[in-house]
Amino acid sequence: MAFADEAELKRRVGELTGRQIIGRPRITGDTTDYMRITGGMILRLEGRDYYVRGDATEGRFGIDDQPKFWVKYVVDLETGARKILKLVFHEAFATRVGPFLIRAQRNPEKESRLLELVRGRPDFMQGRTIRDQAGNPVRLVDFVRGPSLYRHLMNLELDHETYFHQRLPSILRQILAAYQAMTFLLDQGQQHGDIRSDHLIIEAGSGRYVWIDYDYQVSHGDYDIWCLGNVLTFVVGKGSHTLHDVARRPGAYPGLGRGPRPGPEDCLIAKSNRVADLGKLFPYIPDRLNRILVNFSLGTRYFYEDIHVLLDHLGEALA
Repeated sequence: MAFADEAELKRRVGELTGRQIIGRPRITGDTTDYMRITGGMILRLEGRDYYVRGDATEGRFGIDDQPKFWVKYVVDLETGARKILKLVFHEAFATRVGPFLIRAQRNPEKESRLLELVRGRPDFMQGRTIRDQAGNPVRLVDFVRGPSLYRHLMNLELDHETYFHQRLPSILRQILAAYQAMTFLLDQGQQHGDIRSDHLIIEAGSGRYVWIDYDYQVSHGDYDIWCLGNVLTFVVGKGSHTLHDVARRPGAYPGLGRGPRPGPEDCLIAKSNRVADLGKLFPYIPDRLNRILVNFSLGTRYFYEDIHVLLDHLGEALA
């Protein structure tokens, strides 16, 4: 509902957020200029009021609290539910993956289509698209409570060998389930477009791994599978390990000195500075598991082109 009475609107904001609106509420139904939409404002969309708490932030790879000005944390003033509003933001970039030039762009209509496709599937972020008064597609997304997989792994205060034996088996089972969920998209010719360890949320309470943020449209059909390899390598390694890390901290890698040191050909196709052949760094990684990682390296002769083959190999390694 939209509040016609300003005093009632201000009372409701205070009741749900503990914050006070001083003076007249700032209300808009046009999200075109997302930089002008700030905390404390009211977004009135399709007859409903949303209080803007602030901009969403993203912290990853050692950089914390990077604002995403086109993504707003809001409170639905009718139900009190915390939501995320993703506003229209057009961004494009190109990156080279091995011999391929990959072009990617944010496509809000694509994410709207996928939100409809995955409706009711608990392994995926849920939401729907509404229109502002200017006709912009605004994705109203349910807030998934819990840490990202990236943050969870970075907060584990364990050495790699302890992590590998005590924590990794259960995490890999969850990864397998999350990858099985991803087959739902890929089997229908769809793509996530931005598969990363911080786009996999460990839902509080259930412990389920939930995929979020699928607004990127990418030019190459195998990009999602390559990125699944990036995530798997990150999980097995309890973080990323670059050639620079190996040269700078050789004592951290018990596998060094037992065979050839990793080189550029041992690094990931989609992240060419990160070692994929983790068996050269950690000798207790079983060959069957390590071979999966090597298949995502620049030097591989075998490329995963079908997620089902990857799932078969991962299931065999877990068994």
